[in-house]
Amino acid sequence: MKQLPFKAVAVDVDGTFENDKKEYDHEMFDEILYRLHKHGAHFIIASGRPAGRLHDDFIDFIDSVDFVADNGAVLVRDGQIIRTTTFSKKCILHLIDYLKQRYPGAVDTLLVSGVKHSYFLKSTPAEFKRGHHYFYPNSVEIDDFNQIPEDDQYTKITVDYPSKVRRELEYGFNSRSVEKIHVTTSGWNYMDIIPQGVNKATGLKEFLAYLDVPRSELIAFGDGENDIEMLKLAGFSYAMENGQDSVKKIAKFIAPSNNDNGVFKVLNKYLNEANN
Repeated sequence: MKQLPFKAVAVDVDGTFENDKKEYDHEMFDEILYRLHKHGAHFIIASGRPAGRLHDDFIDFIDSVDFVADNGAVLVRDGQIIRTTTFSKKCILHLIDYLKQRYPGAVDTLLVSGVKHSYFLKSTPAEFKRGHHYFYPNSVEIDDFNQIPEDDQYTKITVDYPSKVRRELEYGFNSRSVEKIHVTTSGWNYMDIIPQGVNKATGLKEFLAYLDVPRSELIAFGDGENDIEMLKLAGFSYAMENGQDSVKKIAKFIAPSNNDNGVFKVLNKYLNEANN
């Protein structure tokens, strides 16, 4: 049996691992994990989704995968959070005030992601509430963001607002705040606001160091802007056929679309070649 050219796999979820119906083939994934583990390869889910959502998404495989959640702000190994990079409550409230002043419509759909719970306003429109409750199953509705508790750890703010303002927002807020932000997007209108210096690649670097796997032996799959750092890190980088053009430009290879089991097809190709 030949060796695989990689020892770690990192995959984005939305638009990459899951199809547009937010589904993936559990039986096929189970078989691929078994074959990867026989080669000593590790599997890491790297997503903008929170750890609680990923836990539910991969409950059948929780002992076989690790998570880089909240775009790198939360790392989970063996079902336990091993690191978080957070904002203070003061910074969160300062940022919300800044959004109210500069981008008032953004606050209507805003969600604050914490480790214990996620928080959004009771006044949030119903269509956004449904999305918040799906992606953030531990979410809590509150009357005012001043009510977010002191004892939670805040990893991200998510807002449905035209992402073309993300650089302006990042620069404007950072010019007046001690705690700095980084604003990214997964390709939809949603912007994810996370601590400066945090991205999927920073989380993956910690896992690679722990696993003693060089970046040249990482294969990564993504489709959106928040995957770019991860793809640049990986020795084998795949943009999905359905991915953003900016992502395809920096990836070394193109995988079939998320609706065509693109991740599984590429991994099976490598596994089959290794078994020949």
